[in-house]
Amino acid sequence: MRTSDQTHAQNRSAFGIAILVVALACAFWFVATSLVKQWVDDPNYTHGLFVIPMAVLLAWRRRKRLAEIPPEESYLGFAVLATGGLIYMLGIAAAELLTMRFSLVVTVFGLVLLTQGWGRTRELMFPLLFLLLMIPIPYILYYKMTFPLQLESSKITAALLTSLGMPVVRTGNVIHLEGYTLEIVTACSGLRSMMTLGTLAIFMTEFFRFGKIGNVLLVALSIPAAVMANTTRLVLTAGISAIAGPETADSFLHELSGIVVFLAGLVMLAILAGLIEWIAKRRRVS
Repeated sequence: MRTSDQTHAQNRSAFGIAILVVALACAFWFVATSLVKQWVDDPNYTHGLFVIPMAVLLAWRRRKRLAEIPPEESYLGFAVLATGGLIYMLGIAAAELLTMRFSLVVTVFGLVLLTQGWGRTRELMFPLLFLLLMIPIPYILYYKMTFPLQLESSKITAALLTSLGMPVVRTGNVIHLEGYTLEIVTACSGLRSMMTLGTLAIFMTEFFRFGKIGNVLLVALSIPAAVMANTTRLVLTAGISAIAGPETADSFLHELSGIVVFLAGLVMLAILAGLIEWIAKRRRVS
């Protein structure tokens, strides 16, 4: 009889949680679809498409440790869910999409805490916080960040072109070459590469064992790696225009160079991670 009562209680709990999940899915449907739409339509945030699969992989890597922790219901999860709901309502009242998107992550955290307990939630803390990287920053902040980067990118690119013997005149974020004008637009500021490589760097800290300082160092080094990759692309564009003409520089080769240079930045990041791990091992041995 006691076993039967426990089974009925578990079934009622599972049914209640299922209803809650469905209700939350309906409530956050607009937020989720708006996120996916921006990831697909805005090339600045394409990396958001990969954040959830990466977070799932990070959680899957913890499966053995999770198996050692029994799942349990934590009613503290209701408080976190209520907080997520309050943030969501504030976002609706202010018509502020960023707040609503942040509330989605808070709600997921609360749902995991409610259904799995604090022990498992603590083990999943990093994958859950990693989900914050899928939220695009507001455009007003994005453009405030890109303009200084455009100027710095133009300065570095002009200096490199001059060192290569190319006649260059720079005016703000515009570089004038012989027969070609290279404008460092928002998309070429390097912020897109910084966000993507930064996300990858944070993800990679899970796979390398070099401690907290090494993790921070890898993420910090992703910024100069992105700057170098972006500058290389700009120099390549100028070089193509000088060799093959402006039309060729503005053709599909411009986009192709962006892909190639990004992959080069990724390889550079992997090399940096390997180097930091090697130094960490040497320090442990000594």
